[in-house]
Amino acid sequence: MHWKLFCCVAILGAGSLPASAAKDPPPNPAQKIFSAGDAEWRAVDLENMIVVDLPAGPLYVELRPDLAPKHVEQIKTLVRRGFYDGLTFHRVIEGFVAQGGDPKGDGTGGSDLPDIAAEFSRDVKEVDNFTVIGRDRQAARVGLVDGVPAGAEPESLRAVRGDRAVRLWGAHCPGVMSMARATAPDSANSQIFLVIGDARQSLDQRYTVWGWIVDGIENARRIERGEPPKRPTPIVRMRIAADVPSEELPKIEVMRSDSAVFQTYLKEANLVDETGFVKDLCDIRPPHRVNGKVEL
Repeated sequence: MHWKLFCCVAILGAGSLPASAAKDPPPNPAQKIFSAGDAEWRAVDLENMIVVDLPAGPLYVELRPDLAPKHVEQIKTLVRRGFYDGLTFHRVIEGFVAQGGDPKGDGTGGSDLPDIAAEFSRDVKEVDNFTVIGRDRQAARVGLVDGVPAGAEPESLRAVRGDRAVRLWGAHCPGVMSMARATAPDSANSQIFLVIGDARQSLDQRYTVWGWIVDGIENARRIERGEPPKRPTPIVRMRIAADVPSEELPKIEVMRSDSAVFQTYLKEANLVDETGFVKDLCDIRPPHRVNGKVEL
């Protein structure tokens, strides 16, 4: 009986619909991104971008001193010293993180600079350009600090907190850059890691987010996995973009998180529902342009 019903439905569905019943294909939510005007985009500050040359190609990483000023300062100092050049990713866990920046190559080394005090979170008021997109199961407010995914406490807590602070933290989604450390919270020094899976529950508010990969994330996917990897992937060179000859740099722009075009895209792509619930923060990544070409 069920088989016969299935057959009948299949036969009915196989016929062509009358012209009057044909429907136009649904619009592509991304189309508005490709046609967005220049006002919807922002240039990345070259002084706060590092170029990480890997064997597979470069990563262009935007630094966020508003999220982690002490960490960004130390990383920039080490980059300009050439500290990271030739070091490897010594611990790479599929679906989790790729860790490097240790001169010993085993997770126990660091630089001659002092360790850095933890910057796991900041007061929302101290962070530039936090655009709230909605809420999810892990935070009352989630959104983007320009391009970095972030969670935040509700603003209503400010009135009842003794320090009047409302915390915001970087979310450990794929493409985010964070700082490794020992057990002590204030023990970060030189070791860095890039997130290659959704690690929010394990790492948020326990490690310091200091940037995100704006372009080149496909090159990060080719880092050799293992603890340690059999053939560790080297960091060929790291440079501050402002120190790189202009002819060697692509022009990279990021869509503004608060732009009407981007906000409309999030809703039409069903990344945020009608109640403001964000289905998966790690699925939300602002588009960027490289030499005028839009990349989602």
